[in-house]
Amino acid sequence: MGKRLGADGYPVPEVKLRDAYKMTCPICMSGDANMTVTKTQNWIVRCPSCVIVLYLNSIQSINLLRGFQTTMNNNPEYQVEHTRRIVENTPDWGT
Repeated sequence: MGKRLGADGYPVPEVKLRDAYKMTCPICMSGDANMTVTKTQNWIVRCPSCVIVLYLNSIQSINLLRGFQTTMNNNPEYQVEHTRRIVENTPDWGT
């Protein structure tokens, strides 16, 4: 696959993320979320589906997210139930 060219005819630089991983979003259960490890070893979770940004800056919050991810990945029935309850309890903003 060749490089993408910009409007000026020069190649567009490719963005390479280090220490970035795909994960299941803890809010909407989408598999499109990205987790990035920062220079200070904090975790930033971004989900394009529900447009959330989680900033995890303590070992407790990181371990809670890791446990949540393990539970969701090991039990698909619970994942479906969890998602159903989130949708069921979503606030109605009158739209």
